[in-house]
Formats: sequence, structure tokens, C-alpha cells
Amino acid sequence: MIGLQSFALAAAIIVCAAPGLAAAADLPPPPPLPVAAPVEIGGSWYLRGDYTESWFRHPKDAALPDPNDPGLPPLVGVRMSREGGYGGGVGYRINPWLRVDATFDQRSSSDFRAFSSRSNFATGYNVEAGKIDVLTGLVNVYADLGTWYGFTPYIGAGIGFADKNMRRNYTQTTCLIAECDGVTGSLPGPRDAVPRPNHSVASFAWALTAGLSYDIGAGFTVDAAYRYVDLGRSKSGLDAYGFGTRVKDLASNEFRIGLRYSFSNLFTPGLNNPYGN
Repeated sequence: MIGLQSFALAAAIIVCAAPGLAAAADLPPPPPLPVAAPVEIGGSWYLRGDYTESWFRHPKDAALPDPNDPGLPPLVGVRMSREGGYGGGVGYRINPWLRVDATFDQRSSSDFRAFSSRSNFATGYNVEAGKIDVLTGLVNVYADLGTWYGFTPYIGAGIGFADKNMRRNYTQTTCLIAECDGVTGSLPGPRDAVPRPNHSVASFAWALTAGLSYDIGAGFTVDAAYRYVDLGRSKSGLDAYGFGTRVKDLASNEFRIGLRYSFSNLFTPGLNNPYGN
């Protein structure tokens, strides 16, 4: 009798629990465990290398007034030759449209030339000539303006320093008439050149940039830009007579073309950033 009662009780428990077991069987499986995102190392950094062609603007005479020689003529026809150069730097992308970099650019030696004449070139004139080497170091900030068909226009500005080394400088007088230099019996023609020592001047520099880049994939971006750079002043050492060449308002209009290599896009096929690179 007790066995029959136990069997009936067990059967009743199973019947009551069956609906709950069926409902449990209909529950969805638990969600998968979250996968940790990969850690990006150096993803916002980039390297750059550039070739630069510099068209130097005409500097101005910066000779100091000489109270013992108030008639000292100013330099005229001041010119610097167009030169190529090279440079490079490292940059960091802050967000999809803003980036910064630090660059160094060395230009080839530019030929410098200027003239002066106490007689307004009637009896003779002086030429001052030499070479000027220009090195710049700038910290730049750029704003990428969007990307169309893979091309990204941008604007930028930078500040830093410019080191101008004036070397192989000399001055030379040419007489157009006899004895124009006050030497009795001298004939028309050039006189001996007077060398002036090398001298380097470092000063504040600033730049404005507008350019266009194109992402070619595998982390590489072609970059072409126009840049205006204000370079400050330059001067030579003093010669045996206590004179030297001094110029101011050095500046350059530059065209630059180069490559940027971004660590974040190493294995991407290109055109992966809607805001440019």
C-alpha cells in the first residue's frame, strides 16, 4: 500500500514539473562571451619624406647706417637662385581631420647676388655675392577638408626656426672709368675681390601650406603641396675693412612632393578613410 502511494506521488511530481522543463527547453542559448578588441600600437603615427623646390623671393638690404659714411649706397638687385632640397619628419593624426607633424628641410646652396654704386652706376659699382644655405625645422598642424575620389585637400600652418648660413661671400668693385676707386693710374675694369667670412644666423620662421594628398594603399599616401615660408634675416662676417653683407625679409615660395607612411593603414587596400589620410 505504501509502495503504491509513493509511486503515485512521484508520478504527480513529474506531471507538474513537465511544463517547466518544456519551457526551459525553449529558451535561447546564452550570448557568446565578448571578444577583446585588438590593441592598436602606433596606429596614429606616420613618417614623411619630401622633395622641395624653392623659389626664393628677393631679399632687402639690411645694412646698418654708418655715421662715418652717410653716403653709403643701399644694395639693389638682390637675388637668390631657385634651388631644390629634401626633408622629412614624423607626424601624428589626432582625429580623422586633424593632424600634426615636425619636419626638417635642407635646401641646396642658393647663389646670392646684389649690387651697389655711389655714382648710380655712372663711374663704377660694387657686387656682393656668395651662397646661402637654408635649413628649416617646423612644427605644423593640418586640417584635412574631406575626401573626393580618393583625393584629400588640406590646409596647414607651422612655426619653428630657419638657419641661414651665408658662405663664400665676397665684394668686388668694377670701375667703368679710369681711377674710379681713387687709385692713381688705375684702369677701368674689376678690382680684386675682398672675401667676407662665413656666418650663420638662426631666427624664427613660419609657414602656410595648401596641398592635396592621395591614398595609394598599404599605408602610403602621395602628398603634393604649395608652401610659403618666412625665413627672417641673414648676414656675412665682416671683411678686412669692417664691412659685411646684411639682408632681411628672406622668404620662399615652395612646391613640395613626397610620401607619407601611416602605421594605421599597413594592410588596407586604400581609400579606407572617408576624411582623407
